Amino acid sequence: MSKTKKKEEVVTYIRPIGKRLPQKPAWYALKTKPRAEKKVNERLQEINITTYLPLTKELRQWSDRKKWVEEPLFRGYILVWTTPNEFIKSLEQDGAVSFVRFGGKPAVISEEQVDMISKILNNELRYEVTNETFAEGDKVEVISGPLKGTKGEWVKYKTKYNVAVHIHQLQRTITVEVPAAFIKKTDAPE
Repeated sequence: MSKTKKKEEVVTYIRPIGKRLPQKPAWYALKTKPRAEKKVNERLQEINITTYLPLTKELRQWSDRKKWVEEPLFRGYILVWTTPNEFIKSLEQDGAVSFVRFGGKPAVISEEQVDMISKILNNELRYEVTNETFAEGDKVEVISGPLKGTKGEWVKYKTKYNVAVHIHQLQRTITVEVPAAFIKKTDAPE
């Protein structure tokens, strides 16, 4: 009498832990090697990935001359419009390091913040980028001018009152001079 052995099948189920990553495109901050922002931006655009590299003009002085040069507003970062499933395409580019993450998840930068950066640069407003995070002050909203709808914090900075808008994902604050008449107080967080 022959015995037949039954094969046991082992099925492994992989269950995602926590929330699933969004599969709709969003803005993410891509960290680059030092001074590689422009090259990485160019390479990503060549493979049809939408990017935003905010640039600002700075006057540089050499021993024999002065020259205006365009420098990245956020050194070491570019913004990429993509999904987490598409990260690998961006990371394969020479000079790309990693995507900014918080709590192990890719940090999404809101379209409102990207629009606000664009408005500041395109309207030649006086601005300053700092690493400071302002701990106190009234929450405000810009009600007039090119930054209308932008929410931030009313702060005194270098003897003048300004609106400070903190971009948490990049740990940077943009401080913009805005006339007091363009500001209204709000209770909503920035």
